[in-house]
Amino acid sequence: GLEELKASNEELVSVNEEMQSTNEELEASKEELQSVNEELQTVNAELNGKIDALDRAHSDLRNLFDSTDVATVFLDKQLEIRSFTPAVSKIFNILATDRGRPITDLSSRLDLAGFSEDIAQVFAYGERIERRVEDNDQNSHYLVRLAPYRDGSHKIEGVVVTFIDVTTLTRSEATQKMLIGELQHRTRNLLSIVQSISEQTLGKGGTLDGLRTRLAALGRVQSLLGGAMDESVDLEDIVRLELQATGAVEDRISVAGPAVQLGFDLVQTFGLALHELATNAVKYGALGNETGHLSVIWAISYDEQNTQVLTLRWQESGLKNVMVPIRRGFGLTLIEKALKFTLHAHVEVKFSPCGLCCDVVIPLPPRTIEVAKPEP
Repeated sequence: GLEELKASNEELVSVNEEMQSTNEELEASKEELQSVNEELQTVNAELNGKIDALDRAHSDLRNLFDSTDVATVFLDKQLEIRSFTPAVSKIFNILATDRGRPITDLSSRLDLAGFSEDIAQVFAYGERIERRVEDNDQNSHYLVRLAPYRDGSHKIEGVVVTFIDVTTLTRSEATQKMLIGELQHRTRNLLSIVQSISEQTLGKGGTLDGLRTRLAALGRVQSLLGGAMDESVDLEDIVRLELQATGAVEDRISVAGPAVQLGFDLVQTFGLALHELATNAVKYGALGNETGHLSVIWAISYDEQNTQVLTLRWQESGLKNVMVPIRRGFGLTLIEKALKFTLHAHVEVKFSPCGLCCDVVIPLPPRTIEVAKPEP
């Protein structure tokens, strides 16, 4: 019996040792589980942070999509629509349910001939393509940019297409070209006038001082044109500018007439003609005589062909025994011939004992000034 008790006791001791060993293993496993749980909590916190960052990025991207005016569409390799900005609706007849449809199935208001070929070229070479297109009515202009859509490994997985409205830029470019052409025309015209003035002045025995004054008159006209906001100058401004340049006393001058806006071609030649009349008046007429008086009046009417015409009268008075010049100088040549040739004007110069009278009738471009037409 004693032997059996001893054997049982040894077994109990062995079992106890095994239980202690198992308990130690359980404690170690518990510690491992706690460590794993802590790691899982850390990973979960990191995942939650990444999810929050993805939510913010998605929210930012959605706000960017909703707020941008640039029409952008994302296509996969099958040209199916992955996503697009709301502005794309200005280009294509597109709905939210069109995601997943090939973009070639949608109708567009732009002339996109060769669009599929351009996309294929982006896939083939991975390079950006830009070209300008117009809408079907040619009222709007867009810059189309096609760029490769790359994944994280830099592989081309699609195409990003943007449509930038360049209508204002295109119109500005057209306006700039027109202005450059107009500037070139005006420059050639101005140089021709300068050449003509030089030849007529110096070729007919004139002096450099006479040439200088005529070029100065041309310069004054150019300064008026340069300050004009609508490419035209009021007739009264031209008249008063030339009269002020003579230094004439204002109380001996009368200027009257309706507001008449003259364009570039009219202003240059007409301004030179007024300069010649004013110069002649200073040297030989009313502006160089203490008893002289000058009246400049004009009116707008219609001729027999219902063409709007400007009629201007330059009337000098208060003089005695005005002599008719023996020969026509450059001034009268310009007044009588240049106005007729350049502006299709009718000019009549008369000398009376009291002073010179010059009547100028110039046909005007349409809508220079609103005047009631004569009754038929």
